Amino acid sequence: MIGLVALNGTGRLLADEIHAAWPETTRIHTAVASACFGPTEALDYALGRNDLVVCLAPVAATAQLLIDGSHLRPGGPGLVSLDLNLRYAVPLTGRDSGADELAEELAALLGVRAVLTGSPPPAAARPFAHLVGHASTYTRGPRGSAASRALAEGRPVRLESDLAYPLPALPPSARTDAPADAPVLRVTDRTHPDEDVLLVHPRTLVVGVGAGGGATDSELMRLITDTLAEHGLARASIARLATVAGKADHPEVRWAAFCLGGVPVDEHPAAALAAVAVPNPSDLVGAAVGTASVAEAAALASAPGGELVATKRKSAAATVAIARAAVRGRLAVVGLGPGAHDLLVPRALAELRRASAVVGAPGAVEAVAELLRPGTRRIATDDGDGAATGAAVDLAVDMAVDMAVDLAVDLAAHGHAVALVALGDGAALRVPPGPYDVHRVPGLPLQPLAPDAPAHPQGDPA
Repeated sequence: MIGLVALNGTGRLLADEIHAAWPETTRIHTAVASACFGPTEALDYALGRNDLVVCLAPVAATAQLLIDGSHLRPGGPGLVSLDLNLRYAVPLTGRDSGADELAEELAALLGVRAVLTGSPPPAAARPFAHLVGHASTYTRGPRGSAASRALAEGRPVRLESDLAYPLPALPPSARTDAPADAPVLRVTDRTHPDEDVLLVHPRTLVVGVGAGGGATDSELMRLITDTLAEHGLARASIARLATVAGKADHPEVRWAAFCLGGVPVDEHPAAALAAVAVPNPSDLVGAAVGTASVAEAAALASAPGGELVATKRKSAAATVAIARAAVRGRLAVVGLGPGAHDLLVPRALAELRRASAVVGAPGAVEAVAELLRPGTRRIATDDGDGAATGAAVDLAVDMAVDMAVDLAVDLAAHGHAVALVALGDGAALRVPPGPYDVHRVPGLPLQPLAPDAPAHPQGDPA
């Protein structure tokens, strides 16, 4: 997760703009001058709860906050200073922290200049910085380290996956057809303690929790840790906690959320939980709180379409159950405008770099090829052989668009992150509902409007 630290009103407006472009991977921390959460405290709080941090202030002001008491810990999050005049994004931590990559992403998003210092990237530079907010990576054993080095150097790594997950593009040398003796990169929400592999843990797990008034210090967190270990589940794959309404502020629940990196806590009304079918209902619990299940029902309620992977486990005053959310694909429908890079809306660029596959007619895919991450699949549909004229050209173009829609929908339905692109505003790209989340990003029209033309001559398409 990327923390955006706003020190004043101007910073908050800029933070809102960045968050609008990266809604899934950022959260905002706003300093309150009249309270005990001033600029120093806000920066320190963000550094303790995020993988990367952007301080919306000049370098000198950010450095002064660090001197005044914000703790930049060795091996801690990457820190970037972004000045409010939108001129420079300056990494303030080492290259291995991911700050350089974040500064370059901000430059692409906002048009600022990334001021990178230090030596050229080492051979083992982090190839996964762009996954922050979507997944966590862990190296296990000497072959896990070998996989990291191989990816950084462009050598083959064998890609294995327990499940399709809508991650951004992985490095291009990670392939399912890599040699059998190549180092292994595995996408999974499980632990593999006996294997030498590089693990990428997508955030697929929801932990349902219940805590009574007699819960002792850290009892709930110990129970979560034991349950994960018993079922071989990765702590880094926990996306959120879930409980019954009124329990999110319980000290044990708050402490568990903090220990898990500040994950959100969902609250569900007791009546809603009572309607969830669970394997281990309790009449005693039902009489006390109005639902026969808290942990199992809450986990399932926050994981629509998912399944329990760890049924209820109890301690003296706490309960835990874990569900795996049904994986939904991600389909961004992106209008590219006239095709020039400087005419793309910022959200369009963010979606292109969020995708693992980009699908569209040849001209649209070619227009954005230079903007895509290495490893992004480019799928251009056929728009004819160039010999057709008149109505035949229009028919070929329509067929290419229809084919692109079908291909993009199929990929998204199988759990991938897909950008379906077209020149112009993208209004012609109509996708059916399915097991994927649709994000529509309109572009500028291919032709500018006449001076006396209305801004929306045909209204919002149905």
